[in-house]
Amino acid sequence: MKHMLLQIALLAALDAAAQTSLEGRVVSGDAPVPFASVGVRGTTLGAAANLDGFFVLPSLPAGGYLLVVSAVGYVTEELAVEVRPGQTNRVEIALREATIEAGDIVVTGTLIETYVKDSPVKVDVIAARFLEKIPTANVMDVLQQVNGLYQQIDCAVCGTNNIRINGMDGPYTAVLIDGMPIMSSLATVYGLNGISPALIKQVEVIKGPISTLYGSEAMGGVINIITKSPQTAPRFSINTFATSDAEYAVDLGVVPSLGRIASLLSATFFHNDRFLDDNGDDFADLTLNTRVSLFGKTSFADRRGRQRLDLSSRYYVEDRLGGTRAFIERFSDALRGSDTFYGETIRTRRLELLGSYYFSDAAGAKLSFAYNDHRQDSYYGRDSYQASQSTGFVQGLWPLQLNARHAVLLGSALRLQRYDDNTGSTGRYDAGGELVRNRPDDRFIPGLFAQHEAVWGPAVRTLAGMRLDYQGDAGVIASPRISVMVSPGERSTARLNLGTGFRVVNLFTEDHAAYSGARATILLEDLKPERSVSGTLSLQHILPLGIRPLTIDLEGFYTYFTNKIEPNYETAGLILYRNLAGSATTRGLSLTLSQSMGDLPLSYTAGITWMDVFVRESGGRMPLEFAPSFQGAFNATYRLLGGLAIDYTANLTGPMKLPEYAPPFSRPAWSPTYSVHNLQVTKDLDLPGGSLVQAYVAVENLFGYTQPAPLIDPQNPFGDRFDTAYVYGPIHGRCLGAGVRLMVR
Repeated sequence: MKHMLLQIALLAALDAAAQTSLEGRVVSGDAPVPFASVGVRGTTLGAAANLDGFFVLPSLPAGGYLLVVSAVGYVTEELAVEVRPGQTNRVEIALREATIEAGDIVVTGTLIETYVKDSPVKVDVIAARFLEKIPTANVMDVLQQVNGLYQQIDCAVCGTNNIRINGMDGPYTAVLIDGMPIMSSLATVYGLNGISPALIKQVEVIKGPISTLYGSEAMGGVINIITKSPQTAPRFSINTFATSDAEYAVDLGVVPSLGRIASLLSATFFHNDRFLDDNGDDFADLTLNTRVSLFGKTSFADRRGRQRLDLSSRYYVEDRLGGTRAFIERFSDALRGSDTFYGETIRTRRLELLGSYYFSDAAGAKLSFAYNDHRQDSYYGRDSYQASQSTGFVQGLWPLQLNARHAVLLGSALRLQRYDDNTGSTGRYDAGGELVRNRPDDRFIPGLFAQHEAVWGPAVRTLAGMRLDYQGDAGVIASPRISVMVSPGERSTARLNLGTGFRVVNLFTEDHAAYSGARATILLEDLKPERSVSGTLSLQHILPLGIRPLTIDLEGFYTYFTNKIEPNYETAGLILYRNLAGSATTRGLSLTLSQSMGDLPLSYTAGITWMDVFVRESGGRMPLEFAPSFQGAFNATYRLLGGLAIDYTANLTGPMKLPEYAPPFSRPAWSPTYSVHNLQVTKDLDLPGGSLVQAYVAVENLFGYTQPAPLIDPQNPFGDRFDTAYVYGPIHGRCLGAGVRLMVR
């Protein structure tokens, strides 16, 4: 026994000798750079400098490393260091002041934390400050303020919506929470609306092919919602607001102190119950809604302070109510599914669990997992839609830093999906409507992927990857991609991304009209999986302009589809589905200007995206419905003395092709160009200890623009002609809001 204990002690001593620490100081000239971020490239190891610029990276195995050092207002630097065993290693790192801010840390492009300027994949970062420019408890309302993103309302009664990237339908976008794909299909339509901006640290958006990392269904792009970290969130926060449309919301957040366990607990409540009918069609312009979201996030660290385990969970409950005045004012459960008054009710219950386990080796390997359970109890007029969807996801990542210039990421993933409803999509019914056999849609999708990132010099970086997924009805699916970044100077960057996509379509989880009861779904053939080839080319240049640097982003995008599936609404009461015999194309050009005035307290971002979205079939060329020909976004912030800030946001939407209807219900086949403007004034009041109170007042849809009544044949809502899909713009007009936000550090 003594001999065994001696061996164990000797091994422990050898392990301790092999571990060492790296100490250093971050400076700029002779002055320290406080709170600089120091990370080891290709790993999850990192530290933050203190007020005097000092940092410590403990317990590093001996070897060579590439440090990545950044701070707001400074150029990010990379420094190769050699860590020798059995001694304390010291280094001093000098940073240069940047023309513009160094950029945020992002994870979406490569699955490894990196900086915006260093990512071969173009990533747009929406900071938490931007999310506060509109008083809303719904992140969807904010995302549409970003150039190239557009919120499409699918149903004028129940408010179903989706986010389009560069004109492509919502299902072509992979929506992630903390890098995990748990917002798929049916869950995306309703679950994304329940995420409050108060929970969000930042949103990362990639427009274009990213299929190697996130699956072949990410054909249009990725929206990754990064939630706040318990280590950096305020100890206590509350945000409450109300609007003139009788909308009320409260967000609460608390960070309890638990030693090596860091936790964040949050609760969100939203409610509106006022019937509004400004267009006079006897239907509510604004869907009534009550929702509660409970969120918890916990991080566990080991004795050395290294992050070991992250766990998050969210429970979400929502009740939606839309319909005629009589239905809403006299509503009770007895009216659900009746033909006394027309109404639509959607009751959603959703549970999300996700987490990551970080292995102890310095390479940064981790195992991530996620699970969601989505239950929906809906009635659309007389028709019932009861559905459940569960998704389990496990992913392992193993990053390998081969040397200072080459890194490899290896990964494997497994997705389990189950979808079940009370329609013929997942069941066989007899002539009397009785269920004969239930056949849930079960999918088992394993995958492997690998990518290689290389730094070929100060001006060129490349990222090449391949993903292999297996789907039972399609076999092995290969999804290659390549990204090239060229930076001929500190102020100029060019990025080229190329990739492929593959998507198996489940109509009943993606198209509201297919299960709303308003139309019957007809499949004209066995639908084949969609395939695509995509590319984006982006150019960024910074014009110094003295103390008023101007950033210019120009991006071109192109996606070519085969077997594309598009709904045909031309037959009253029906939606006809089939694969296109030809092809579909999404192409366009985007321009964004961003500027901070050094001598004025003013900053702004202005962008416009031109889109050409069409199909070719039988020698003809036809535009796709609900894809605007152009879309613009503008936001500006002006800071006044005394802690006052004025935020102005606006979006511009060009003409889009709309569904056509036979007389006497004819409507214009194209929408007009319109714009929506918002204004908010915020007053900051600093409190002792770094705490902050913010009071704000806002006007949404400042000029009150609304489209004409969107419903087709609203006088006969139980008839075959009734349709809720003719929505291209706002349905309700000007809205006033006010709120108070408190953050205790």
